[in-house]
Amino acid sequence: MNSLKKLVWLAFLLVGGLLMCIALLGIYQYRLTGSYNEVIVGNGRILFHFMTIREGIIEAFITGKEKELIQLIPDLEQLNSELSLLKENNLVAPELKLALVDKVDLPKMVILLRQAATDNNPETKKKLQEQMRFIADYLIQYDRIIAGQARLAIINFQKMVIGVLGLIISLAGFALIHFYRNSLLPLLQLIKNLEADHLEPENILPSPPVIKEVADLAFSVRQLVIKIREQELPADSAAVELRNNLEMNINETINRLNGIMNYAQLLHDGETENRKEMLQKIIDSGAAIAEEWQKLK
Repeated sequence: MNSLKKLVWLAFLLVGGLLMCIALLGIYQYRLTGSYNEVIVGNGRILFHFMTIREGIIEAFITGKEKELIQLIPDLEQLNSELSLLKENNLVAPELKLALVDKVDLPKMVILLRQAATDNNPETKKKLQEQMRFIADYLIQYDRIIAGQARLAIINFQKMVIGVLGLIISLAGFALIHFYRNSLLPLLQLIKNLEADHLEPENILPSPPVIKEVADLAFSVRQLVIKIREQELPADSAAVELRNNLEMNINETINRLNGIMNYAQLLHDGETENRKEMLQKIIDSGAAIAEEWQKLK
């Protein structure tokens, strides 16, 4: 038999744990979304940086200022550092990291850039343009893949959160049902039993399952009903007084009738025959009255 105090503490701990779980999931989702946003923003920054370098190279080719290409080498070195930081991010899939190493060959691009700046070889320019186009296409695809993976990871996590919330709601619902069956329902049954027209002590106790406090309350009410039924209720004081007065009046009337019969008896002994007959009737009537009053006692 469960105790109400135990059930309340259990419900408190369960609700507190579930709320803590929801809070932790919310914090984790916030951090996960922020981390993926950093990856997406960083990859977009890398793509924009590379496109800026590419536009500078194309402009140098168009204007014939190939020697200025040397000034773009520090930008490529900085871009390579940004790609290295992106490779170290744990949210980036390992296959994408390997693809960055294999496909994005910035050192080769730096070599081609130096060759194009020192000699005016069209073949070198062509290789540099092909390399830039290949890296640009891959970085664009990489940016799309990263964004898609971030959205997929966040959606999957949200699905997991929805499942956890459903489980939490189910547990809370089962806890409320258990609390209702063990406490509120027996209490309502006890009230219904006490309001019955024919109250019987054996029908007061609610049927299990029931918590200890409600069971003790029902048992105490049952014992009280049994005790009240076993005791004799005191008579009404007004009725007792009325009965006493009535008995006094009856006794007084009987005494007076006895006196009448005594006087009639005396007259009977010393009078004529006719008067004796009349007095006999008085005696008989008095005796009858006395007998009837005696029955009222």
